[in-house]
Amino acid sequence: MEGEEDMKEFLENLEIGEGKVKLSQEEIKSILTENGKIVTNETKKVEDKFNGQINDYKSTINGLNEQLKNIPDSTELDNLKKQVADFEQKEAKRVADEEAKQEDEILTNNIITAFGDKKFTSDYVKNGLIADIKSELTKAENKGKGINEIFESLTKDKEGIFENPNKPIDMPPMGEDGHSSNNGVDGFVSIIQENQRK
Repeated sequence: MEGEEDMKEFLENLEIGEGKVKLSQEEIKSILTENGKIVTNETKKVEDKFNGQINDYKSTINGLNEQLKNIPDSTELDNLKKQVADFEQKEAKRVADEEAKQEDEILTNNIITAFGDKKFTSDYVKNGLIADIKSELTKAENKGKGINEIFESLTKDKEGIFENPNKPIDMPPMGEDGHSSNNGVDGFVSIIQENQRK
């Protein structure tokens, strides 16, 4: 090798000490051998270092290539984004619907409480009034009004909403002669007693 030849020539021409003594061929050979070991060891260290870096780079590149294989294409990615967005939208709607349902149940219970001991002519009328009160509560002109106030305004002087507390007495059918089929006062008293038991 050129480097060794240069070193050999340098050592052969080298004169040591005041007497200008030259190195023997054995000494030159020994120095060249030792120098060769040092150069080999240092070269191996450098090669090992670079080989390690190359292997790390190869491993990183292989890992990235594997990740690239698993990454969906743009269409799949767009579909995935759409599915996530749809799910988020549905979940937000579900939460909003659940909250609205709970608020509506609370409002319905508050309205029923406002009815107190009033008895309606039918459940249809009662449910219709509940719906009307809810509707009135959302109107701008009723802002600040409470359930009781709206309830009173919707039912004041209206007929057919509440049961009549003074129900008429059921009269027995009339006989052929135009008189009650029951016998006189006794029959009438028994009808009154029967109605009171109801």
